Amino acid sequence: MVTLSKKIAYSSNQIGLSVLWQAFSAIAVFYYVTVLNVSGTSISIGMIIYGLLNALFNLVAGYVSDRTKTRFGRRIPYILFGSLPFGVLFFFLFNPPAGSSTMLLIYFFTLTFFFDLIYSFIGLNTGALFPEMYQNKKDRYQVSALQQMFSIVGMIIGIALAKSLGLSLGWGLMAGIFAIIAVISLYVSLYGSFENPAASKSEPLEFKEATVQTFKNKLFNSYVVANLLIQLTTTMFVSLTAFYTKYVVVLSGTMNSVFLGAVFIVAIPMSFIWAKSGTRLSTVHVAMISSVLYAVISLGFLFAHSSLTVIIIGALLGIPVSGFMLSLHVLLSDVVDFDAQQTGRRREGMYYGVNGFIIRIGMSIQYGIMGIFFATSGYDADKEVQVTSAIHGFRFLIGGLPLIILVIAFLYLRKYQSSEKKHRGANS
Repeated sequence: MVTLSKKIAYSSNQIGLSVLWQAFSAIAVFYYVTVLNVSGTSISIGMIIYGLLNALFNLVAGYVSDRTKTRFGRRIPYILFGSLPFGVLFFFLFNPPAGSSTMLLIYFFTLTFFFDLIYSFIGLNTGALFPEMYQNKKDRYQVSALQQMFSIVGMIIGIALAKSLGLSLGWGLMAGIFAIIAVISLYVSLYGSFENPAASKSEPLEFKEATVQTFKNKLFNSYVVANLLIQLTTTMFVSLTAFYTKYVVVLSGTMNSVFLGAVFIVAIPMSFIWAKSGTRLSTVHVAMISSVLYAVISLGFLFAHSSLTVIIIGALLGIPVSGFMLSLHVLLSDVVDFDAQQTGRRREGMYYGVNGFIIRIGMSIQYGIMGIFFATSGYDADKEVQVTSAIHGFRFLIGGLPLIILVIAFLYLRKYQSSEKKHRGANS
């Protein structure tokens, strides 16, 4: 039996991952476009290409992780040796050398490439440990709730505080503080991390066969499309809030932190409520309910005109956001378990890798949408007040588009539910 202290220690890896990744998602493009005056269109086009190429690293990371054999295990070495470079790269992303826009663009993509590559290996392997370490539903919900709590703490730091601290302390100092927090939490998580030796005894599949077997899993196919669409919605929210609160409903740095903090402060207790509900409802029901709630609540951004309204909408979004975080994590573990029953192998690495591959394609879709917006809406980074078409565009991207995306996600969750009942019975 795993002690509570080890469960808490393992779950703390989410602070490090969330602080740096969410801060990167929330302000990296904002910083390079509005502070360093790099072309928003150029960054968006570059992120589309970069996202497609980098998505392949998730496949490679998953495949390599499943085949790794060291005295430290399959997963732990990547966390042990990758955490420090992960923090150092984030620091230098926000401490660029002086140079032209072209040089800064090259610098941004070079560091982003290596930062994201290491994030892929660390994130994949911390995630792959979860279904291997915790096999029963009660432990999974308990640890998942702890992970989501720490992830939300990381999000509060990485999203709600990144912009305000960058503006008040300086972007370089903010990055240094965040990097130290991340590295410490990732090393603390190793105290609670362990691997099951039995999970690596079976001979791993070759790359082609492993990929084919992964996509033969109907549960996974439905899950990964729904997850892609949900992640697209939430990451666009993170990326767009800095623009929305600068140009649409103007919030000060402090009020912007209150707005984003409200999302996650509500989400922390809700993660434990969802965890308790998940033991009674099926996990896929939690994801479906969260999809409906998010789609309806986000419509408020279409009409909000006051800071109070924006903050209330943010607080309400904390309810479905926590539901997403908990349910999607447990659902992927269930998918891995089902595959193990079919193949006789624990292939967490490959599943997390393919899932990451698909999510990174979603990242390219996100920047494709934003690139079209920057090129066609009349947005001008040099202007403090944007034209009406740009204001309406920001409102639609953060308030209207989620409804369309999440309707499709809901249909795929229904498909997952049907496949689950067919292949595993009505009870999850």
